[in-house]
Amino acid sequence: MSQAVSMKQQGASVSSGFWDEVYTTNPIYSKELGPHAREAIHAAADWFGDLRGKTVLDLGCGAGASSLLLAETGANVVSVDASPVAIASLESRCASLGVTNVRPVVCNAMTIDTLGPVDFVYGSMILHHLEPFGEFCQALRRAVRPGGKAFFWENNAASDLLLWFREHVVGKLWVPKYGDPHEFPLTPSEIEVLRGVFDVTIEYPRMEFFALASLYLLRSRLMKPMVAVDDFLFRHDIGKRYSYQQYVRVQG
Repeated sequence: MSQAVSMKQQGASVSSGFWDEVYTTNPIYSKELGPHAREAIHAAADWFGDLRGKTVLDLGCGAGASSLLLAETGANVVSVDASPVAIASLESRCASLGVTNVRPVVCNAMTIDTLGPVDFVYGSMILHHLEPFGEFCQALRRAVRPGGKAFFWENNAASDLLLWFREHVVGKLWVPKYGDPHEFPLTPSEIEVLRGVFDVTIEYPRMEFFALASLYLLRSRLMKPMVAVDDFLFRHDIGKRYSYQQYVRVQG
């Protein structure tokens, strides 16, 4: 049994209470998009095709920055999150901006099929929160129209070395831990579960490996040389499947 599978058995789930607290204590959380998040949404939109008049479900939308960018393409966006605080924030923001093609909905990921069918699904760092994963895949299959697509920007549990550091170093002593305490990176075995329901292709938009050592262990010291090493590996197609960042493209 691989290290990723054995660790994953602990389970992971989206806790609405945890994220309600995040959005309450940090009202600007997920209201703006960083460059990598914006790049992922543009990659998704390019792959989906013309979104005008199409329905896009933004899964795990948070405070809605991704939903608003998708809405700018002319899509009708169904914005889904388990956190009522996040959805209330997005509703308020849409009202203040006069955005009418975003529909915020409090909904568990396991029941998104009750909101469909939709043409496309977009998600950012959401799949690795979801358990039981096979149950979610079936809900996703029912939610997406025949021939529809989904795109997920996700982390990656392919590297046993990264997982060892995550298990034995991150969150201990001076090393910070971010996010939901129950989350776990998306495992290769979960990708295979997804492949049992959809056609799936994986793309690595960049190499993110040694930069994580700078971020977590060195408090961002030596970040530039670490990023340079990652860039070199990416350009020469060395070890890309171990990158902590991946795009998961799903075809119905």
